[in-house]
Amino acid sequence: MPKKLSKRLQSIASLVPKNSYIADIGSDHAQLPIYLCETGTVSWAQAVENKTGPFLRMTHAIQESGLEGHIDCSRSDGISDLNEGVDTVLICGMGGMLACDILEAHTEKLFHVQTIIVDPHKDLVSVRKRVTALGYKIDEETMVYEDKIFYTIIRFVKTDVAVDYSRSDLLFGPILRKKRGETFEDWLKIQLKHVNDILNLNLPREKRDYYLDLYRLIRDEKNRANVA
Repeated sequence: MPKKLSKRLQSIASLVPKNSYIADIGSDHAQLPIYLCETGTVSWAQAVENKTGPFLRMTHAIQESGLEGHIDCSRSDGISDLNEGVDTVLICGMGGMLACDILEAHTEKLFHVQTIIVDPHKDLVSVRKRVTALGYKIDEETMVYEDKIFYTIIRFVKTDVAVDYSRSDLLFGPILRKKRGETFEDWLKIQLKHVNDILNLNLPREKRDYYLDLYRLIRDEKNRANVA
């Protein structure tokens, strides 16, 4: 029986296309590739780490699972050494800027990659902008709350059509804005309070104008839930 995943990892796993060939970047204990292979979601995976300690943990976990024939362990930087046939890249458990840097460092490796799934811990606006600029669009988003932290998981799919997201789409997520949901509404409420607290500080005019504009955007987005 597959080992139970955390709520965050389970949400990530649910967005992986069935029968895809995944590369899990920064795989650590290889929980995602092991789970995805054990559940039959995928048959093949590449688990990637670039440091000795995490790489040894990863290889040990895969050996313990008995899936060495299905999960290839790779000690390399980011997507620099993607296996031939990989069509789905997972970059989870790291900051958004680093995730984007990893993708942008080897864009030639993305030629056959149809799907990118990320759960950036911060810098969501930059992630949505930068991954879209690589020729992808946001196909699905979900938000989970676990251990007092909100996690946003974004799935991008390759597109031939340029996508131009609004500022609100970049801030809040084009799919999340449509789906709404209790977790999303709770997150908006907390963001609104956080920005309001900042506005109560003695800020320089330029910063105050920035946060006042942000406050209005969050307030308007929150109020959209009341418009039927």
